[in-house]
Amino acid sequence: MYDLGLPFAYTHLCYASGILFIIYLLRIRSVRLSGYPLPPGPPKLPMFGNLFDMPSSFEWEVFHRWSKQYDSEIIHLSVPGTSFIILDSLKAATDLLEKRSSIYSSRPKFTVLNKVMGFSWLLPFMPYGPLWKERRRALSRYFHPTNDKLHKSVEIEYTGRLLLLLLEDPERYLQHLNHTIGGGLLSMTYGNSARQSGEHLLGLAEEVGQCLSDGVVPGTMLLDAVPSLARILSPLLVGARFRRSNQEWEALVSRFRDVPFRDVQEMRTEGLASPSFVSAALDQLPVSENNEEQHRIIKDVAGIIFIGGSGTMGSALHTFFLAMTLFSDTQAKAQEELDRVVGQDRLPSFDDEPNLPYLSALIKEVIRWRAVGPLGLPHVLEKDDVYNGYFIPAQSVVISNVWAILNNDNEYPDPGTFQPERFLKDGRLDTSVRDPSDVIFGFGRRACPGEHIAHSTMYIIIASILSTFKIATPVDEKGVRMEPSGEYQSGVTFQPLPFKCAIKPRHDKAEALIRGDDT
Repeated sequence: MYDLGLPFAYTHLCYASGILFIIYLLRIRSVRLSGYPLPPGPPKLPMFGNLFDMPSSFEWEVFHRWSKQYDSEIIHLSVPGTSFIILDSLKAATDLLEKRSSIYSSRPKFTVLNKVMGFSWLLPFMPYGPLWKERRRALSRYFHPTNDKLHKSVEIEYTGRLLLLLLEDPERYLQHLNHTIGGGLLSMTYGNSARQSGEHLLGLAEEVGQCLSDGVVPGTMLLDAVPSLARILSPLLVGARFRRSNQEWEALVSRFRDVPFRDVQEMRTEGLASPSFVSAALDQLPVSENNEEQHRIIKDVAGIIFIGGSGTMGSALHTFFLAMTLFSDTQAKAQEELDRVVGQDRLPSFDDEPNLPYLSALIKEVIRWRAVGPLGLPHVLEKDDVYNGYFIPAQSVVISNVWAILNNDNEYPDPGTFQPERFLKDGRLDTSVRDPSDVIFGFGRRACPGEHIAHSTMYIIIASILSTFKIATPVDEKGVRMEPSGEYQSGVTFQPLPFKCAIKPRHDKAEALIRGDDT
């Protein structure tokens, strides 16, 4: 498919080199005209900039080292055609992405994702503008924080399913977690139509999610400068998964975006649709008008509900299981609090949360200790700017180093230690300690609108698991403890390498509670 021949490839490479050289000259000229220096950063080669310095894994740690080396909370990197601005402190991220959000709220072109793969309709990757605003409004209107009945009932239902799966097949806990989160999100989005084809939709959504994760790596953004090379070079940058034709990408997108939407429409016609985002959004449309554009918006929003939450929540809960396996004392403290407040005769409810400060602190520490998104999704600056005496060129890709912010030892002493107590004072949550949620869900106008859903889902799952199960280090057939390595895989979504843990009911009433046995 990509055997294009030497003359074709050579022509395109010459074309690309010419464009990059022009961009390089224009960038030098704009910096000279600005009168301000660029932020500090590693030395740059002519034309190539820092192309050969860019890290391929655990980028956040490398960026943080450079920030320390150059004693600056904002650093500049350049690659052919693109300037990267790394924000290594909360102050810099807040000053630019929050306080100057009017010019820092757009996104890169994401040529591979949007042009090659056909995902330009996905909200997180859309440029800031009218199309993005319409979809953001639709999402916020249905999943407003005050409208929690729409998602909490689904979260309770799917948490109950998870507990039963952990009871009957604990070794596949990670698969159960992913299916619980994904199934719950699909149910919120499509209702009972998703339940009927749940396994197929989950598998499809997981495939799409993995493609998106691969497609948003820094290497693919290099192609934004020369989009004509995207289809040729994207398979080399992100692997064999991208060796698909236009027709294959279109079919994947249609199966993910269009088919479940049509299923809901058919069930509504038959009077069989259950409450869901899609059903409610369709109910609000005028009957007599042409609603093609509104249908497109609904499909777009529905597609992002799953993608936006499944990978991040799954990774965070994977970290929760690791922390409970490694730190049994922390687990015991949370369970003592649950037994004291909830007891062992019922499962936790959302009403219990205000009376469970240690559990709340534990969840905050899970989010902080191993941030699921060590680097924030990239923003794009729309016009030249100056910050702290440094010139930031228009069209710079601006990335917040979330990992560095959440490992700042001034805010979180001894940040590498898993310590829920850092969020407590006199037995209550200490509001003077920054909540990691203020960082992990993004900044400014591009902050995640589903933060409250992520929080309530994680709360009810973690509270219910700790009420009914003990998570421990397993032993092999020879009685040797199988300690997890605690290592993580580098990626857009940060999660532990697979590990085994022992999951067993922690008291005599646990199994009856899980099975709903009143006797």
